[in-house]
Amino acid sequence: MKIGIIGAIRQEIEIIRKIIHPYKKKKIGHCKIYIGFFKENRIFLIQSGIGKVSASIACMILINLCKIDIIINSGSAGSLIPSLNIGDVIIPKKICYYDVDLTNFGYDIGQIPKHPKEFIISEKIHTFFKSITKKFQLKFKTGLIISGDSFINGNSCIKKLKNRFSSAIAVEMESAAIAQVCYQFSIPMIIIKSISDLSDKNATLNFKKNINTASFQSSKIVKILLKSIINI
Repeated sequence: MKIGIIGAIRQEIEIIRKIIHPYKKKKIGHCKIYIGFFKENRIFLIQSGIGKVSASIACMILINLCKIDIIINSGSAGSLIPSLNIGDVIIPKKICYYDVDLTNFGYDIGQIPKHPKEFIISEKIHTFFKSITKKFQLKFKTGLIISGDSFINGNSCIKKLKNRFSSAIAVEMESAAIAQVCYQFSIPMIIIKSISDLSDKNATLNFKKNINTASFQSSKIVKILLKSIINI
């Protein structure tokens, strides 16, 4: 199986890069790609850069040029609920944009025309994840992650997002774009995020302080997934 893994920044891919052997490095545009193996699977690990467009470009490279079978997006996110703390892992079942508004044309907030309001992880993958979490006694939370091209850092921002997306549990800058590309090309995907900050006024400082912790936590789940993904 060919597996594509997308992380926005160096910290989010560094641990995974060290477990794919041997690997060769390519650069397409601004994207760095590490190509190697983990067990029987061929891995295409890509550092996309930050934001929706960067993530979309990386996703298209994996789909069109690398012909991958499944995409994993691993990285960090900001918490939007009190029960999610630094280092906690989220495996969302739903993803949508928070900065798309075509409601004047009759669409739901966050909805792209000719696309669903929310991008849903397939039931098959969700069931698979349940089985490996039980096997390895993994702890994670699930729910709605929202994405947009701003780093959220303030209680007023949180309040605005929660008013529009009351069920959202975390926010970040790439996964909805990846989900949209995967939706268009019918590519299965898994989103794995770990909390780096609480999206509050201290979010920038805490992100810098905790990005290594968040990257370690999400990468740990990716490593376990790679050991089992042959069964999907």
